Amino acid sequence: MAFQITRLQVEQLRRFRQPLLLEGFEPGLNILAGPNEAGKSTLVRAIRAAFFERHRSTAVDDLRPWGEGSSATPTITLDFMLDGQPHHLVKSFLGKKRCTLQIGSQRALDGAEAEDHLAQRFGFGFAAKGASRPEHWGIPGLLWVEQGSGQALDVSHAREHLHDALQGQADAAGGPAALGGLAASGGDELLQWLRGQRDELLTAKGVPRRGGGLPEATELADEQQAQISALDQQIASYRQQVDQLATLRAQHQADETAQPWAALRSTLAEAQARQQALAGQQQQLAADQARAAQLAQTRQLLAGEIDALARQQAQAAQRGQALAQATQQLQAADAAVAVAAAGVQASQARAQAARLAWRTAREAAQRQALAQQLQQAQADAARQADALQRADAAHQHLATLRAQAAAHPAIGEAQLKVLQRLDRGAREAALRRQAVATRLQFDLPAGQALGLARGAAGGADAGAGAGAGTGEVQRTLQGQGELLLDSPATLALPGGGTLRITPGGQDLAALARQHDEALAALQAALQGQGLADLAEAEARLAAHTERQAQIRLAEQALAIVAPQGLAPVQAAAGEAQARIASAQAALDRLPANANASATTTTTTALPLDEAEAAHDAATRSEQAAAEALAGAQRRQAATASALDSAQREHAAAQAALVDPARAARQQQAQQQLLATQAEHEALAARIGQAQAALAAARPDIVAQDIARLARSIEQLLQAHQQRREQLLVLEGTLQQAGAQGLEEQRDSLAGALARTRRRAAELQHRAAALALLCSRIEARRQATLSRLQAPLQQRLQHYLPLLLPGAAVQMDAQLAPESLTRPAPDGGAERAALDELSFGAREQLRLISRFAYADLLQQAGRPTLLILDDALVHSDAERLGAMKRVLFDAAQRHQLLLFTCHPEQWRDMGVALRQL
Repeated sequence: MAFQITRLQVEQLRRFRQPLLLEGFEPGLNILAGPNEAGKSTLVRAIRAAFFERHRSTAVDDLRPWGEGSSATPTITLDFMLDGQPHHLVKSFLGKKRCTLQIGSQRALDGAEAEDHLAQRFGFGFAAKGASRPEHWGIPGLLWVEQGSGQALDVSHAREHLHDALQGQADAAGGPAALGGLAASGGDELLQWLRGQRDELLTAKGVPRRGGGLPEATELADEQQAQISALDQQIASYRQQVDQLATLRAQHQADETAQPWAALRSTLAEAQARQQALAGQQQQLAADQARAAQLAQTRQLLAGEIDALARQQAQAAQRGQALAQATQQLQAADAAVAVAAAGVQASQARAQAARLAWRTAREAAQRQALAQQLQQAQADAARQADALQRADAAHQHLATLRAQAAAHPAIGEAQLKVLQRLDRGAREAALRRQAVATRLQFDLPAGQALGLARGAAGGADAGAGAGAGTGEVQRTLQGQGELLLDSPATLALPGGGTLRITPGGQDLAALARQHDEALAALQAALQGQGLADLAEAEARLAAHTERQAQIRLAEQALAIVAPQGLAPVQAAAGEAQARIASAQAALDRLPANANASATTTTTTALPLDEAEAAHDAATRSEQAAAEALAGAQRRQAATASALDSAQREHAAAQAALVDPARAARQQQAQQQLLATQAEHEALAARIGQAQAALAAARPDIVAQDIARLARSIEQLLQAHQQRREQLLVLEGTLQQAGAQGLEEQRDSLAGALARTRRRAAELQHRAAALALLCSRIEARRQATLSRLQAPLQQRLQHYLPLLLPGAAVQMDAQLAPESLTRPAPDGGAERAALDELSFGAREQLRLISRFAYADLLQQAGRPTLLILDDALVHSDAERLGAMKRVLFDAAQRHQLLLFTCHPEQWRDMGVALRQL
């Protein structure tokens, strides 16, 4: 073979951003398989671009990687064998444009020179401007089949190369000198005239031509037939409307009698009543949720206060932890006693209630309603009283905190920072003064002592005795030690004499003065604030900050329990008490025994046997609760003893942390937190029950029912009105249609249609006769052409029997397959133009034609390469099997690259499938 691709690499080209290398191509058949979007057509486009596109072209943006900017450089590297020599082609587009062609080991071509060399050798051309088009592709355009184009074949752009190949075959066989001699065949003028007459009536595809009379006659006949059909439809519609009128009248009368919308209106009213009831429940749920949010905020505030108090005890030692543990144990024991006591009380109450129920089981039940009213009023009064008590407590607590804040003078952070700065200055001055002081170290034997006199005023002169100076400080030195002297001092020696020690440096006096001034400024600032030292100032600021935090917390707590002030809460409590008085007055008007019973029970009296059983069970429960209380009290006493020991130990270690006011506030906050949490949990349970009730009632479905029923009523009334309007319209329409004479119009059009069809038949017969005459003459002319097309026909017949045994393909003057002749089912022969065949058959025959062209071109010394991209996908299993034999045979003479997304169909080709 004269041409063979051996290696292909693409980079930054469409979907292949990274390099993709394919090598090891076989000289014959190569099958490259991959699913859709795997890049098969991209590789075909890369091969075509490597040959057909100029490397400097700006019309190749389709090669750019998907989603990349303008800096991308699509690059194609192609290695192939041509005439026994290796060729290496590298072509880059867009970003960094270049083209190099290495031929063997000696010759190298660059740029347009390399491109023109390949175009001349392979038989194609380049576009003068823009992207390459089919008219430039020449021989490769004939042999390289793109996806979906196998059924199409345009030989015109490679005709000169095919003519050259056929001319060479004819010269070798001693035939005519050129195909142009066919134009001198006898009968061409007559054939041209007949074709002109035929073409006046028919197009090249045998379709009636507009302007020749046949299409117009056919269209007129169709129009007249359409008019007749329209009249037929009008007549049928008239008859249908008569029937429809009777039906509508019956339906309208039925609705007038039944009135189906009346029942739906009643159902709608019931649904609207349910919706109003559910709206009230939703409002109550919203109020409960708002109260729950307030309680959650209060709980958060109390928890914050408790956390702040707990952080103050973070420095407590192990004895504090032991005390906390003992306290927790005592609290647990107290809680257990409280629970047991509550159990005793509850069991006693149940026993008492059981005894009362047993005694009053025979009393009448008419007192139950008044007792329930009284119980509800008392519960409301208890809640209002609790709310009023909490509001009063919050108001009094706030007033107390504000009074405490007014009674204690405050100090600001800015003032504290000034004091801290002065204190830091005094301490730094003292350190600087000590750093330059004279260090006196002494080590005296036992029993020996020295007298030292120091004075801030400089002391006595060198000849004076110890202690002679004014303002001196006397000190006796014994044993070992060290002193820092920052002022003159006199040391008395044993047996008489003194040593005068004067610390050196001019800075000492200045440092001493600075230290004294810093101390004086600090004392003045402290005295101005009425403070003894800096620690007292810091404590006063911390106390002020704590009081302000408590005031804010108290204000928030008051706003939560009484958002509108105390007056509304007091009014609500008064109303609750009024309801109690009213209910109690109603009970007082009852007989004495009924009144006494009504105040002790609000439940329906039980039967006697059930009351006795309940009394026995309550007595046993009371005894068990008493035993549990005794055990809890014993454990409480033991825990209290342990707590007493822990308190004594803790008091000795952390007396400074004991603050009665702080402990009282912490206990109060904890109690408030427990109460708030209990109320929140109860409210949450009630909210859950309300939500469950609303969820079960499904307000959305009730709303849907209302909308559905309203629309149904509206639609029924609307349909009733529309049916009435249709009756009126139909009655008017039928009156108009009866006066039009539709039957007479149809008879007139039927006569005109018969005349038009006769004219169309005459023109059709003339066109058929001219077409037959032209085809007979063209057949004689084709025989002349066939003698020169014998080499091409021979190559076609090499392949065609593998696909269609006994068939033959006729070529036109342009060397393109024109028609197919094959055996008919009746034993004769049938002939059809290729364009009249199915898609799959056209593709198969035109692929075979390409293989025949490749054989002729190869014999003429042209390089050939066959590329098929997803070809033969429209072939049935039998035809595909035949075409496989054709492809395999062609691959014995040419390199063939087959790209497919159906690898399972090509496993029997005797070559390995390359997966992309």
